[in-house]
Amino acid sequence: MKIVQANIGNWYVQCLPEDGARISVLRYEGQDLLTANPSSFKAPDKFHGEYEVRPVYGYDDCFPTVESCLSPDKSIEYRDHGELCWLGWKVQIEGNNLICSTDCLNPNVTFKRILEFAGNKLRWSFEVVNNLNKKITFLHVMHPLLPLDQIQSVELPEFSKCVDDTNSIDLSLDNVQQIRDHLFAIQKGSYEMLFMREIYAGSVVLGFKKNLFLQISFDSKLFPTIGIWWNNAGYPEEEGLKRNECAFEPIPGTCSNLSESFKDGTYLSVERGKVFSWEIEWEIEKR
Repeated sequence: MKIVQANIGNWYVQCLPEDGARISVLRYEGQDLLTANPSSFKAPDKFHGEYEVRPVYGYDDCFPTVESCLSPDKSIEYRDHGELCWLGWKVQIEGNNLICSTDCLNPNVTFKRILEFAGNKLRWSFEVVNNLNKKITFLHVMHPLLPLDQIQSVELPEFSKCVDDTNSIDLSLDNVQQIRDHLFAIQKGSYEMLFMREIYAGSVVLGFKKNLFLQISFDSKLFPTIGIWWNNAGYPEEEGLKRNECAFEPIPGTCSNLSESFKDGTYLSVERGKVFSWEIEWEIEKR
């Protein structure tokens, strides 16, 4: 499989154009920020969704949904974790930028992702070009799987409501300290997907070992929800397949499902023939 790779300042990146332009390696000063390709892979015997039939690691883009669902007009059934991770992409290095683009048919858009490396910062820029003659509604969710056993601290914004999607319950957690305590109390062999809704600021700070801190900054008006996937060697629920990973995902809906978010009136859209773009910034700090 073709690999596009680059050393840019303190950063090292690997991208797989034929595998949905997956970011297979992302390091800062030798510290892996993403989970690694497993040495061997077997799809679960039980069906856990189409996404699990390929190795699960690194970074993917989820568009126009994360959970498989019907489009709001019920004309298309979108795939598990969206359409983009199943496509081949064009990938190139230009200066300090890793430029990735692909043509998607469902919905008919051209999608672009640019990683711009500058010092201790990494700017993720995204662009959707609507090739249809009607408006498109969508979610885009960054899906960076981080090594949970390397995470020592979590700083989160204030919020209005926290939902445990795994167990379909509202959590009686009133502040970010309670969420932090809740996450680090999740026992080995367990996992949860949480949604922090109506956040007051677009910022998450994750403390890795070796005193490295990753700040994720985004526009909370575009992304009013943070999805937290915390998998402490509990999923998939088969021996030998359970992973150690977490993800903190700005979500432009109320959840990871476009159809449900559309009903809630919270989603992104782009008019026919138009372009919609946005940015999310990662910044590394040593303390």
